[in-house]
Amino acid sequence: MNRTAAELNDEAADMVARFRSVFIHYPPHVSLHGRLDYLQKIGRRTRGEPQMGLRVLAPSGSGKSTAAKAYVDLVETRRPRTPEYVPVIKVDLERHTTSKKLMVLILEAFRDPYASYGNELTLKRRVLSCFERFGTELLIVDEVQHLNYRNGLRNDVTDTLKGMLDTGLIPIAFLGTDEALPMFRRNLQLNGRLLPPCDLHPLKARSGRDQKLFAGYVTRLDQVLVDEGIFGQQSGLNEPEILAALFDVSKGVVGRVNRLMHAAIEVAVRRGAARLEIADLSWAVDAWAVEQSFIDHNPFRKRRHG
Repeated sequence: MNRTAAELNDEAADMVARFRSVFIHYPPHVSLHGRLDYLQKIGRRTRGEPQMGLRVLAPSGSGKSTAAKAYVDLVETRRPRTPEYVPVIKVDLERHTTSKKLMVLILEAFRDPYASYGNELTLKRRVLSCFERFGTELLIVDEVQHLNYRNGLRNDVTDTLKGMLDTGLIPIAFLGTDEALPMFRRNLQLNGRLLPPCDLHPLKARSGRDQKLFAGYVTRLDQVLVDEGIFGQQSGLNEPEILAALFDVSKGVVGRVNRLMHAAIEVAVRRGAARLEIADLSWAVDAWAVEQSFIDHNPFRKRRHG
């Protein structure tokens, strides 16, 4: 029986959503969780003293934001968020974030219905009050590359974040792309408040260790497709030629493999497949990776026709 376009959309959307909901075990991301846990715990033991921060830089698509969200979920699983208790707050900076806008973002994360009401000083006092009232132990600030400016309002935001560390109320994890690196290198006052960096670097094709990390990630990803009921059988994504093609497309950034799968899963589900095939992966590379300029060729074509 032929399914309607709406029915196919429903099924494809459901399967991609299932896949996106799973945190795939990847040692560098697990290590990041460990460093966030340490930062949170050292903050708990030194409350009232100037707090520490943590730098986490990585190329776009490395999965740092996903890993940070998974950490928040993990913390809230162990100690659930309640109307009176918010253990961790995560905010995403925007390109034109001012100090006032930063306060609004934090208050919104606390679900304050009046987050945008008041001047900057009033909002800052409310933010600090929220950290104390809700027992918050960690602030995660994502997209900090938007603060990489030598002059102007963005420096005010950096100074505001440094000032938060000095209040003794909250440690801060700074997440962003490599574009933020110059900001950290020239801001020695901020660097002096940071733990050793936990940057996530792209995997190297010639490194045996990195090859194993990549293969392990893809193997677990393949298993997730079965465990979540997306496909009935494994897709053999860890076959050497497929791994090589996926590494070529992703350039060693595992989050890009994850994003590629969104497109591949959709097309495979629409055709009623029991597993991902090379044709699905090849289509996804053309439709997503090439069109989005992550790569200028399709390594799966060579495999299919070589």
